[in-house]
Amino acid sequence: ATQLRDTNPTAHRAAHERLYHHLKDSTEHQPDTLEGLHPLYQAIAHGCQAGLQQEACAEVYRDRILRGEQNYSTFTLGAVGADLGAIACFFDQPWTRISPTLPEPVHAWLLNEAAFGLRSLGRLIEALEPMRTAVEWTRQHKHWKHAAAGAGNLSELELTLGDMPGAVRDAEQSVTFADRSGDTLMRSARLATLANALHNAARSADALSRFSKAEAMQAEGQPKHPLLYSLRGFNYCDLLLAEPERAAWQAQLATATLQPVGDANDVLNVESTDGPNILQRCRDVEQRATQALEWSATKEFLLDIALGHLTLGRAALYRAVLTDSMSDRVEAIETARQQLTVAVDGLRRADQQDFIPRGLLTRAWLRVMENDPAGTRVDLDEAWHIAERGPMPLHMADIELHRARLFRDPAALARAAALIKKHAYARRNEELADAQQAVKSWTQQTNN
Repeated sequence: ATQLRDTNPTAHRAAHERLYHHLKDSTEHQPDTLEGLHPLYQAIAHGCQAGLQQEACAEVYRDRILRGEQNYSTFTLGAVGADLGAIACFFDQPWTRISPTLPEPVHAWLLNEAAFGLRSLGRLIEALEPMRTAVEWTRQHKHWKHAAAGAGNLSELELTLGDMPGAVRDAEQSVTFADRSGDTLMRSARLATLANALHNAARSADALSRFSKAEAMQAEGQPKHPLLYSLRGFNYCDLLLAEPERAAWQAQLATATLQPVGDANDVLNVESTDGPNILQRCRDVEQRATQALEWSATKEFLLDIALGHLTLGRAALYRAVLTDSMSDRVEAIETARQQLTVAVDGLRRADQQDFIPRGLLTRAWLRVMENDPAGTRVDLDEAWHIAERGPMPLHMADIELHRARLFRDPAALARAAALIKKHAYARRNEELADAQQAVKSWTQQTNN
């Protein structure tokens, strides 16, 4: 092929064109499996070599692989790597220069697609430039709906990278763009993006206000789905679980043993000043997540389903730690085990690297309660490998904080404190203070 390209470029293009037409014409129009899609991915590579980028992009990648706005290959099959390989064919220089044979509006869309794939695969730094370029193009051309979506994605990426001021700034920008678009559901989605950034910056009251407003817009735009769901619903539940999570960690820190809890029944129950309400908060979140899962299941979106199970697992875990009923504790631990198994498996299938550490962290805590410290370390180490590669400093801070609290490790606590301070990860300040107070008693017990 290389020799033919150099000696007879016309024949080279003709050969690729024949392969392109053969592969796309002999393949089912919209295959349901990743294996079935493989000939279409190959067709794209040959079509671009034949100079048919525009046709391959519109008729094969968009219409047959993604199935338009369904994003079937990505959201249903988790084929993020295969999609990114196809997208690379449309670039003359990944991930900055797209083939000039493609119309300009397609450039912004492909830049966003590339950025999404790079982010999902944990290649976060590479994702920044194409995402920012796409946002700027849509802003200049006043494509407000696309600009809002792009700025929201940029905010989420910056948050994962530990750029808290940038995440809040671009989330606010996304709300502005969404308001200009006039699209109710886009406005709801971007308000939820801003709320999540504010939550991580420890502006909880502002976050709750915006989540509530976003949910009201959601109910207006989709009356049959009046609650926030998908990633927006997951992040809202994350805020609602913040108080139970801290109370559960306070209980964990107060256990008498220096080692991980040996038996689920030995968890020291710490009476919260608002214990019944905290437990009810967990149950309320479980009801929300159950409803969201029913809606997500109809679309078969892997990430949405996995996040729903993760929320159920987290809420059940906190109930297990905080309840004073033995039967409730046994039920909650079993529920947490089942939900977290499905969640972690689902996050892997979705191939969204920036979400996998969330599932591993929660399961690591559960494994301590099940007297499996080795399993806990495996989950923490895997989460660290993913987060360090990203880099994902907020996840790194959470991992160190988990390691410190679960294994009474002052060095890990110091590393967590440094990351939390460096990246203005203020939502963890109270949990960090609790652990720093507890470390004094750890030291005393060790000395005794």
